[in-house]
Amino acid sequence: MRSESPSLPEAAGQPPPRQGTGVPVEISGIAQIFRRADLETRALERIDLSVKPGEFVAVVGPSGCGKSTLLKIIAGLLEPSSGTVGIAGKRVSGPHTDLGIVFQSPVLLDWRNILDNVLVQIDLRGGNPAAYRDKARTLLAKVGLAEFENRMPRELSGGMRQRTAIVRALIHEPPLLLMDEPFGALDALTREQMRIDLEKLWLERGQTTFFITHGISEAVALADRVIVMTPRPGRIERILEIDLPRPRHKDVITSRRFADYCDEITECFMRHGVIQY
Repeated sequence: MRSESPSLPEAAGQPPPRQGTGVPVEISGIAQIFRRADLETRALERIDLSVKPGEFVAVVGPSGCGKSTLLKIIAGLLEPSSGTVGIAGKRVSGPHTDLGIVFQSPVLLDWRNILDNVLVQIDLRGGNPAAYRDKARTLLAKVGLAEFENRMPRELSGGMRQRTAIVRALIHEPPLLLMDEPFGALDALTREQMRIDLEKLWLERGQTTFFITHGISEAVALADRVIVMTPRPGRIERILEIDLPRPRHKDVITSRRFADYCDEITECFMRHGVIQY
């Protein structure tokens, strides 16, 4: 349990998320069983979760607990064994296109420069890429890539490629953003800067965000709520409301309150033997 600690000063410099730019997500009774020959794997078991419009939800859990499976079900890329997902009041029954997805690997096209990799999202949706070029440049500038729009993916670092992937996912202004371990392959310093950049973008745009991570501190630093999952079959062990001011600058992430939230999550994993000392 969190101990009493002095209140943190309200962080300044960024407005709260805009209201009405995100969509609600309703996850009801989701279970997933994978079968191969005579082998059965229960990946998820009875997942119930309501996500509010514009909310940033982080899901943290051990490898193999079904986090990525749940994200694919929300996106409509995988049909659940049981249960339903609703986005903006409509049941998901196939691939849902009014969203953005960022995976651990940026999956950029080697033969297109960075700007054109962002605009491929518009191409695939049947839009006019030329009408989005200025918006793409603005977004690239927000993540520190203003001078790299004409570079090829092979000329960029891993963090720069992943920034490109995030911009690509946001260029069409989706009301829902799904992120599956987007910073998992990055070094610690790049990962922290990406966390800062992502929070800035979310504060400006306010899309509903569903963020999967193995990082306990990363989840607390980013989320309004942290969903803690058990080992397989994945179930929701705990939901923590993160009452910390935004933006979450150094004074916030080095505070006692921040550490207490991380301790609560760590204790959950210790109870299940995921973390052992």
